[in-house]
Amino acid sequence: MTVGRPLAASTEQRSASRIPAERVPSIEGVRLSPGDEISTLVNISTSGVLVECTSRPRPGSAVTVHFLGSFTPATVRGRVARTMVASLGKDGVLHYMVGVAFDNSIDFEEQLAAPPDAPAEAPPTGDLPAPKAASRLQNRW
Repeated sequence: MTVGRPLAASTEQRSASRIPAERVPSIEGVRLSPGDEISTLVNISTSGVLVECTSRPRPGSAVTVHFLGSFTPATVRGRVARTMVASLGKDGVLHYMVGVAFDNSIDFEEQLAAPPDAPAEAPPTGDLPAPKAASRLQNRW
């Protein structure tokens, strides 16, 4: 019997921060080649991309990432770093998360949309009535 490492012991190996798809509106879709299936962008960084698709490329395989829309660069070469099952569709088709590490880093900072608005500042406390005492609830189970 072999015992693997505990999951909690794994260390962060990312070399760049991830930007969610919503922050990159110039990417309307992603296509991984070979395969040419349209994928959904999950996040992107200067060193790689995470997409969701129904194909499962093998980790280590060379791919070309084609960005649909006005994003530049339009294509980037890389290698599949990881794949994992994301979900099972209503039609019974498996969806995969595919992480691709770019061969060369890209720069796209000027193509980012503004981050969502920060939460509004709280009004000054001098104008508010004192909070009511919280009731004490107990879990019966």
